[in-house]
Amino acid sequence: MTEYNKKIELSKRMTAIAEMVPRCGVVADVGCDHGFVSIYLVQNNVARKVIAMDVNKGPLERAREHVEERCLQGYIELRLSDGLDEITQKDQVDAVVIAGMGGVLMVRILQDALICRGLKIPQLILQPQSDPALLRSFLRKQDYTIVEEKMVCEDAKYYQMLRAVYNGVPMDEADYKSVYSDAFGPLLMQEKNPVLRQYLQKEIVKFENIIKTMQEKRSDDEQVVKKLEFLKEAYRLLEKE
Repeated sequence: MTEYNKKIELSKRMTAIAEMVPRCGVVADVGCDHGFVSIYLVQNNVARKVIAMDVNKGPLERAREHVEERCLQGYIELRLSDGLDEITQKDQVDAVVIAGMGGVLMVRILQDALICRGLKIPQLILQPQSDPALLRSFLRKQDYTIVEEKMVCEDAKYYQMLRAVYNGVPMDEADYKSVYSDAFGPLLMQEKNPVLRQYLQKEIVKFENIIKTMQEKRSDDEQVVKKLEFLKEAYRLLEKE
């Protein structure tokens, strides 16, 4: 099989993310790294065009090599960009993919685009490496509704991912009180996701062992105790009928 028609193979995590992207016209892939997700979206007819972006020249050049190997230059445009800085409304982006970054950085990128520049983005597919609660809270305040969530385990690490759709309807914060839904995903909690259940079980055991070790050393850490209580309550809510 030639490079031209060779299908790209993604990791379990990246496949799960790519499969969340709806069929659409234009997708912006932020932090595209080697360009594998961008290539997957075009090869599988998910997107008519992908704008693949990275803040570093090295990854972008590697992405360019992979795109050219498969003769996809007409479908994938590469841009050196800090976040969404090089995207404008004229690009008519239907969906944005951001994966493998911390939640704080994702919020900064989206804040710059949505609030500071007034960019309109219909759908967001996001996979935060940390601070998912901060990200979900931000999305809610920007009138995005989370319509799909996944959680996968790969190489003993757990990853949350979500798809959010802009609806333009502000949510009354008084009607949203669950810190557990922000931390672990409202849909994941609602559907009693088995991967989330496994994650919570392992985290509870881990923190119980940490506290046991601290007790043996006659030391104390209030934050660790609070974290364990938080995990246990989330697990209780997950198992609740």
